[in-house]
Amino acid sequence: MFKRRSDRFKHENIGMFDLASIGITLALAITIGYFGGKWIGGKLGNAEIGSYIGFGFGTAAGFMEMFRSIARWNRQLERLEKKRREESLQSADSDERNMKN
Repeated sequence: MFKRRSDRFKHENIGMFDLASIGITLALAITIGYFGGKWIGGKLGNAEIGSYIGFGFGTAAGFMEMFRSIARWNRQLERLEKKRREESLQSADSDERNMKN
């Protein structure tokens, strides 16, 4: 009984944890992009322009990952909703059969 509950909890909350990580992923992508761009810009002779370019790439990468996480979460919600609908239809069908007998 407890194993079934823990499995259900684990599967239903995967998307929630994925969404909770969006903020830290976005912040890390921007930070890594900024400092990476600054470092590369310093090697090429202009750290300020490199930091701007790195910031832009980091921001773009962070937002792309955010949209991917949201899309994964939406797909998971659709699968769960479809599964619940199928289970409710099956239980309704079995209830009808039991009523006829």
